[in-house]
Amino acid sequence: MLDEMAVQLMQEKSDHKEALSDLKLQHEKEVLGVRARYEKELRGLHEDKNRSEEEIRQQLREEKARSKALEGLQQRVEELQAQVLSMEGTKGWFERRLKEAE
Repeated sequence: MLDEMAVQLMQEKSDHKEALSDLKLQHEKEVLGVRARYEKELRGLHEDKNRSEEEIRQQLREEKARSKALEGLQQRVEELQAQVLSMEGTKGWFERRLKEAE
């Protein structure tokens, strides 16, 4: 009777160890699956971040180029405005001389 109980106890212990081993293996598989999903998602987020950073850098380069072009144009506009003022002054002088001549 004691031998039968000892054999039964050993069998239960063996079954328990096997069930525990199976659960551990299943848990490890689940953890690996979750880790793989998160790593994939993280890679995607890093790619999105890098793509966004590159787009922003490109926009900044374009804005700097536009700003530089506008600075050159602004200087040209100021020169032309000065010429217009000078010509208006000359026009006024010619109009006064014309009236005097009439």
